[in-house]
Amino acid sequence: MINRFKIMLISFLCLGVFYSCDDISKMSDQLNQMKDTQNQILLQQDKILKSLVALDKSVAGIKTASNDKPAPPPSNKRKTPNPNFVHNIEIGNSVVLGNPDAKVTVTKFTDFQ
Repeated sequence: MINRFKIMLISFLCLGVFYSCDDISKMSDQLNQMKDTQNQILLQQDKILKSLVALDKSVAGIKTASNDKPAPPPSNKRKTPNPNFVHNIEIGNSVVLGNPDAKVTVTKFTDFQ
C-alpha cells in the first residue's frame, strides 16, 4: 500500500515537472518575442531621434526676417492734443441734454445691455 502511494506521488510529481517545463518553454518564447519587439521599437526610436537632430541642424541655418533686420524700437510718443481739430460724431437718434447746437459738446459712450 505504501509502495503504491509512493509510485502515485512520484508519477504526479513527474507530470507536474513535465507540464511546468512546457510552461517555462512557452514563457521563454514569449520573452524572446518581447525582446524582439523591444529591439524593433528601439531601432525606430533611434531613427526618429537622428531625423530630429538633422531637422534641428537644418532649421538652425535658416535666416528669418527677424534675423535680417533688427526690430525698430517701439514709439512711445503720444500725439499732443490739438484744440483746433474738430471731431464730427454722428449722434443719430441719441438723447441730447441741452442745446444741440452748442459750441462744445460732451459725448458719453455707454453700452446698455
